[in-house]
Amino acid sequence: MQYTILIIDDEKNIREGLGAALEMEGYKIALAPDGKAGLERIMQGDIDLVITDLRMPQVSGEQVLAKVAAETPGVPVIVLTGHGSIDTAVDAMRNGAYDFLTKPLNLDQLILIVKRALQGRELALKHKELQEELNNRKSFESIIGKSAEMQKIFEIVRKAANSKASVLITGESGVGKELIANALHNLSPRRDNSLIKVHCAALSENLLESELFGHEKGAFTGASARKRGRFELANGGTIFLDEIGEIDQNVQIKILRVLQDKRFERVGGEETLEVDVRVIAATNRDLEREITEGRFREDLYYRLNVVHIHVPPLRERRDDIPLLITAFLQEFAKENGKVIEGIDTRARSALYKFDWPGNIRQLRNCLESAVVMCSGPVIKLEDLPPTIAGSTSADIIEVPAGIPMSESEKILILQNLAINKGNKTKTADILGIGRKTLHRKLDEYAGKTGGSD
Repeated sequence: MQYTILIIDDEKNIREGLGAALEMEGYKIALAPDGKAGLERIMQGDIDLVITDLRMPQVSGEQVLAKVAAETPGVPVIVLTGHGSIDTAVDAMRNGAYDFLTKPLNLDQLILIVKRALQGRELALKHKELQEELNNRKSFESIIGKSAEMQKIFEIVRKAANSKASVLITGESGVGKELIANALHNLSPRRDNSLIKVHCAALSENLLESELFGHEKGAFTGASARKRGRFELANGGTIFLDEIGEIDQNVQIKILRVLQDKRFERVGGEETLEVDVRVIAATNRDLEREITEGRFREDLYYRLNVVHIHVPPLRERRDDIPLLITAFLQEFAKENGKVIEGIDTRARSALYKFDWPGNIRQLRNCLESAVVMCSGPVIKLEDLPPTIAGSTSADIIEVPAGIPMSESEKILILQNLAINKGNKTKTADILGIGRKTLHRKLDEYAGKTGGSD
């Protein structure tokens, strides 16, 4: 990496001499004849280190230091000063300068300080990159999915998180819309401020209005004191409006105003409040149909739907089921103090075949129940809720009595492969064996068996 050093000095010989010396060390050099020109160059970006004279007309070295500290924190500043200004240079160190040198300059000493400062900057940048990577991992750690559909969602979340744009998350109940909202906030520049969540369907119109916008004392019966609303509490952060499709049109108008003007009044109040809030909304309703039928405002819909994330139901991303099963079994085994080593073939097949109308929430509840009900280290079909255990009766594989184990295994593998329409990956998952093992077994059964991977 080639670093760029900016040298600011009103003495041409010093400025150009330092530039030539540092250029010979392999650095890219930018020169400025005074503090004003130096600040203009810093604002253009790509400056890794600043060397500035302390005493300059118009804009001093102290002012350059203050601006760099405020606008581009992390860029080290080395101050140059005459013998009579050492006290001022010490003050500059207190105000954030990396180091200072007195004139006439010792070039070897300056080059050593420059190398040390840039090494420190490189370490700081690497630490920042690692921290950002860690934050990204933490942000997505509660969202489990390897399917192509979920990978697309992760990519949209990464792109949208850094913006201020409103996001509308749609999908059936239980698909994990709230987890997507969490990730959007945690990956955003607002992550250090509040994420305020409002479940709109749980409140009546009057209560929801007060909850969102707050109220003044005496605004209605029971309003014994002023209350700040959720928009006010979310100032500088994010507000998540879950089930936005359930709200009354009167409240819709007020939300629209916040999105347009960033202003509102508390219920019963006259003071206009301004807020900086990023809005994320979610719904399991078809809002376009709600608009057509006159229940949802079209202008609010377009304000909310700047970025649209649709989370597909679990039945449309069955590739995520094995990961979810593993995660939930680990969670509930630990929670209930049990040792769960796995899940048997019939139970696994039932979980894969079920359509999960309640989506991830239903799968989670099912596996919690199974862990509680199982009496051994392996989850069995009878440990699952009856609605799920009974759903695979059509897929029961019968093995005749009195045949060798190798032949039983062959029947089990080939019939599972047929049930899964030749999908070897899914068959291997259901049987609890590796794909290499499955391929080897199929090769043993009179040649390769076709099917999708």
